[in-house]
Amino acid sequence: MNTIKRYYEVFLLIIVTLAFFLFRKEALGVNTYMIVGGIIGLYFTPVKIIATVISIETKQTGVNIMSSLIIAAIIGTSLIAVNNKHFPGLSTVAYALAVINIVFMIYTFFKDQERKLFLLHFVMVMLISVLLELL
Repeated sequence: MNTIKRYYEVFLLIIVTLAFFLFRKEALGVNTYMIVGGIIGLYFTPVKIIATVISIETKQTGVNIMSSLIIAAIIGTSLIAVNNKHFPGLSTVAYALAVINIVFMIYTFFKDQERKLFLLHFVMVMLISVLLELL
């Protein structure tokens, strides 16, 4: 149970990745993925950032905020792709986010002692690879 509390954000991202994959295989509808992705994306943008800023015990506040912004941008890009995959410039944004995600993942591998952020961005590599296949 302690492991689930510690890595619940990873489980949330795995849920988003599985929901997007099931949407691609036409097992889930557009609205279902929009709701799941939107709720989890909203968790990473305002909720986690505010909790990180307010928390006294959080180390590396800037790294955590940057991580949340990158993850929310990738989820947002997937939501736009689900809604309108012919949106101009979407593939360029997705490729740029993929590169930023991988660079940030490598940075957190060396700088984050817990490796939690590394694991979060590793899961995002799976989501962005499925997203780039769609585009």
